[in-house]
Amino acid sequence: MSTVFFKITEKQDEEVKFLMGEEGYTSKAEFFRFLIKFFKYHKSPEEIRLGKATNELSEVLKKLNKKGKLNSSLDEQLTDV
Repeated sequence: MSTVFFKITEKQDEEVKFLMGEEGYTSKAEFFRFLIKFFKYHKSPEEIRLGKATNELSEVLKKLNKKGKLNSSLDEQLTDV
């Protein structure tokens, strides 16, 4: 196992201690290991918005493809969207 050292401000230390108490963490190491896992498996609001926008665009493209409009000009493709 590797050891990591870093400094945080007094304010950040207070926030970490508060969150540790709220969530039941017994050590800062345990708390920061949890944060790494949380960051790895949870998406940011920007990633969620991008995912939704990508899905919406995909649906529009599927509809246009079914209507045979993907080979048309952009104006023709978007007339009924």
